[in-house]
Amino acid sequence: MTYFLGNWRFWAGVLVSVATLALLVLLVDRRELWEALRNANYLYLGPAIVLYFIGQWFRALRWQYLLSPIARISAGRLYPVIIIGYMANNVLPARLGELVRAVYLSRREREVSVPASIATLSVERLYDGLTLLALGAVAAPVLLAAGLFSDASLVYRSTAIVLMVGVVGSFVAALVILTALACSRRTVGWFMALTGLLPTRFRPLASEVLTGFVEGLGTLNSPGKHAVLFIGSLPVWLAEAGVYLIVAYSFNLDAYFTSFWYLTLAIVLVTVTSNLITAIPASIGGIGAFEVVAQQTLVGLAVGAATAASYSVAVHLLALWLPVSLAGLGLLLWHNVSLRGLASLPEGRNGDEESGEVSDDDVLDSRFRGNDGADHGVRAVQDD
Repeated sequence: MTYFLGNWRFWAGVLVSVATLALLVLLVDRRELWEALRNANYLYLGPAIVLYFIGQWFRALRWQYLLSPIARISAGRLYPVIIIGYMANNVLPARLGELVRAVYLSRREREVSVPASIATLSVERLYDGLTLLALGAVAAPVLLAAGLFSDASLVYRSTAIVLMVGVVGSFVAALVILTALACSRRTVGWFMALTGLLPTRFRPLASEVLTGFVEGLGTLNSPGKHAVLFIGSLPVWLAEAGVYLIVAYSFNLDAYFTSFWYLTLAIVLVTVTSNLITAIPASIGGIGAFEVVAQQTLVGLAVGAATAASYSVAVHLLALWLPVSLAGLGLLLWHNVSLRGLASLPEGRNGDEESGEVSDDDVLDSRFRGNDGADHGVRAVQDD
């Protein structure tokens, strides 16, 4: 708790979430928003939550494949690490759940270094984005051809196009760079040369981190493996889109569309836009940004503003955010693990040995220590 109270990133994220949620409330009629929330059928949340956790199992299978060049780890062992990581993303600033996943995996599986684990998570996030873009490339043209965006303003459409071009460019650039690191020794050599620009004391650590990171990119060294990753990412996101679709019936969104297939494509597009915006680590757990973007996507498809807002809040907080957060906290307690220790953040540590704290250099060294390190990528910092 002291970490949250004293961390400026946490409060900055809270401020962004509060501001964007306030914007959402200002965009709609508050009485209609309350009525939509009150009249929804929340029985649909049960199967939606079950499907969400099934989708996390597909993530575990994909992560197992990503880690296969380094170590053979069962999906069953990876599943709780994923749940804890997603819980951490929901409560920690700056998407530190990725670091939590990497550190906790390295603690559980000694043959996987933290940099290698971070590399596999980088590939995972890359293919999440690419898969979402592919789904959006299917859904958006069909909805546009069907005239479902006819009520959207020219500014709305132009902004969406500009943002999409920027997102596509970013993911393509990331794909090229990571693939080059996985396949080209020359590229690795260039990055190694860049470590020479660092102060002398940091060069060995930087070289070790880069070496471990490249090790984690082993699944990007052939076109066939890229195809496996893309195909393996489809059930992850189809399951999550299924969660959105089930909750859509709680708020009678089907009444706004002439067929089940148009509703499905609309929900797929909401899944795409809301998840792409939460890739930007501006708020805690994506709260606020998710709701605004999901609501605006539905409004562009002629769904009522209050209904779209209530649906966006419910699907995010009740189906996606709360269940995995509670499950992750339960797993932390079950495994007797400190979230603060997994995050291994230097903020709030002054190097006072009498208080049991560690210096920033010690934190960096322990966070990225390779397979021979005594603590293997994590210093067990427990809450007082």
